[in-house]
Amino acid sequence: MTIQISLTQFLTFKAFVSTNAKYNYILKQKNNDGYHPSHDYWKNFREAIHRLPYNNGDLTVLYDAVDMVKPEKKANYTKSVNNFINFVIDNDVTFFEVGKAKWNFENELVINASPDIGMIIDGKKYFVKVFPNVQQKKSRLDSRSVKSILTLLQETNANFNTSSGTFAVLRVNSPRFFKAEAIKERDSKLLKIDAANFVNCWEAV
Repeated sequence: MTIQISLTQFLTFKAFVSTNAKYNYILKQKNNDGYHPSHDYWKNFREAIHRLPYNNGDLTVLYDAVDMVKPEKKANYTKSVNNFINFVIDNDVTFFEVGKAKWNFENELVINASPDIGMIIDGKKYFVKVFPNVQQKKSRLDSRSVKSILTLLQETNANFNTSSGTFAVLRVNSPRFFKAEAIKERDSKLLKIDAANFVNCWEAV
């Protein structure tokens, strides 16, 4: 049976160094009953971003997201919303709808990797994966993670025309906009090695 996971799950697995940590993480994922909104910390943030192409880019939906979350989340949400809005204003961003995308590794592993939103910056179209502020060290984006993400995004099977724009990653904490470049053979091989490691670990647990 093909394993289906989110991009966040794959990145979290990759970030663990020890085999024991990887084993424990896979064990936890396999024992999980599946997605539940209460476990999705950034659900309201992402849903607000998804509305932007349909509401003429009205950024007040992001402040609404802050109002909706529990008190213990408000500080992190406020920081991320402010950083995102500052990026949009500073770069005069307009938004457009994007479709779905998945990355398939030898029909053994499928990673859901749809862009969160389409952005037009300086007349150029970008299919953007947004990573909001995170607390856990293992989930933070470093340069290696971003390179792996951009390689994966470019190799996805998408239901929209990917040749019309460029894949990109917006890191909301310590804000930075990463644009995809031509895929390097080495990066593609490293990605497949990581995927094979995930499958092997999953099957061994």
